[in-house]
Amino acid sequence: METQVECLRLEGRRAVVQPEGPVARVSAKAVPALRGVEILLIPPEVDAFYGLNRFENLRIVEYGGTADVFAFQDSLDWLSEKLADEEAFLFRLATNAIGARPISPALTAIAAPRMRPIHAMVHWDCLMAALDERAANGTVRQDTSRENIFLCQGYAQLKRLEYAFYLGFSLEEEGYAPEIGACYRQEDRFTGEERLIYALALLRGHSYQEFYTNGGTNDFRHMRPKEHYLEHLRRNLALTDNDALRRQLLQLADLGFLDQDNCRAAVDLLLRSRLTEATAFLLDYCNRRWPRETAGADTDFLDAEFAL
Repeated sequence: METQVECLRLEGRRAVVQPEGPVARVSAKAVPALRGVEILLIPPEVDAFYGLNRFENLRIVEYGGTADVFAFQDSLDWLSEKLADEEAFLFRLATNAIGARPISPALTAIAAPRMRPIHAMVHWDCLMAALDERAANGTVRQDTSRENIFLCQGYAQLKRLEYAFYLGFSLEEEGYAPEIGACYRQEDRFTGEERLIYALALLRGHSYQEFYTNGGTNDFRHMRPKEHYLEHLRRNLALTDNDALRRQLLQLADLGFLDQDNCRAAVDLLLRSRLTEATAFLLDYCNRRWPRETAGADTDFLDAEFAL
């Protein structure tokens, strides 16, 4: 069933942008109608979209255009203007943290095959280096000092967006324009298993804030490498062999985070965790979704049954 909300057409969990011109705005009054939206589709003719933070449970954004549709460059410019003035820089971080409604904590992927990702924009490197240096020189826990709270919140928000772009790239890498694909560093790309771990962790409510307060006193540098974050998520997934996990696996498959490419990784993860019922459930799903005759010899999921 379709529903119209401002410049959007709602189709169940999906919202499709249908603006009258190149600019689309979603106001606060639309929030109640958008709570069930998990996927936002923005057509290539849209140059500017305002209201991304109106979607409380958004998980995936798909955009086919080339514009900086969310004005990320403007935000980077504004934050980096005061890098030389520590007090003014902290004030801008604080304003950014408390002055606007946050983007959905569930946001997992931004698939934009023709748009320059945020980590390839001007001022990204110098801004992240400044955040890293200032927070690493702190003398108290990241989550108790007011200064470090703003530093870590600012850093975490930017890293979440960077990871969302990388996750989006991993979902449809082949469809990316070569010059845009080159913006995604090989060493920072998500493998199929990493995509599964990250998406499952966000689906289960884990957050970057939980991670950056994990290091304790003056240990900000543990935040920097992606591998540290993924290892933290692996250790804290706390999977249980129940119906809730099976529903989450189906939801990941429905959203595109669990596909033929990384289903084997999902089976291996469940086997290592000794979740036999969930493993059998996933094997059955994989074999019905990708039968032997179409999946090929290298993706014969039935072989894993003998490890149960």
